[in-house]
Amino acid sequence: MKFNENIEVKVNLKLIAYERGKIVATRESHNIFLDLGREWLTNLISYEDYGPPEVYQRDDRVRYMGFGIGGIRQVAPGVANASPIGGPGDPYEANSAAGIGGNTQDDLSRDVARLERPVRVSGGSSNYPGVGTDRWVGQITAPVEHRSGTSATFVRVFTQEEISYSPFVSVPLSEAMLYTSLADPAFYLNTGIAYDTFDTLSKTTAISIQVEWTFNF
Repeated sequence: MKFNENIEVKVNLKLIAYERGKIVATRESHNIFLDLGREWLTNLISYEDYGPPEVYQRDDRVRYMGFGIGGIRQVAPGVANASPIGGPGDPYEANSAAGIGGNTQDDLSRDVARLERPVRVSGGSSNYPGVGTDRWVGQITAPVEHRSGTSATFVRVFTQEEISYSPFVSVPLSEAMLYTSLADPAFYLNTGIAYDTFDTLSKTTAISIQVEWTFNF
């Protein structure tokens, strides 16, 4: 008798927004594990050479998360239909790097590679498109949570002071991406392994956001 088994990675994203310790908004979705993520995983479990010394095809692990104001579910006035050019005159785009598109990416296409309009996590810069001290991704909490024997949950809390800071006191987030340790926090267009778009969530200086990104095998 022949048995067929499809090994599938199911990726779930949960965002919880807190204000003064109380939950004020949530977003939950089954997001997409990108083609780049599938390539990463197949190389991660493979050797290049058994050595000695041993050489792995890849050894970068999940480490960072980032947000953007792009994606097809962005509905904030002045952002949903804006061009990807941006500039200092736009209070949203001045906090982003303009990115690679105009709110067209969805979380169904596995060939997505980057956030469409990434926003800074920290740095305090009001320059466009940014300065060297800006940080575009946030490091996840370690150790990773294993809520079952076949799952891994990556958690990161984006604080009140992160993402939204003067003069960008309200940032309409609508996309998120998960990155490995190869991402450069000082670079705004890193490639990721998982991606999601969600209904616009306004990040203000009064709100912190807890992100829970779960892989189920």
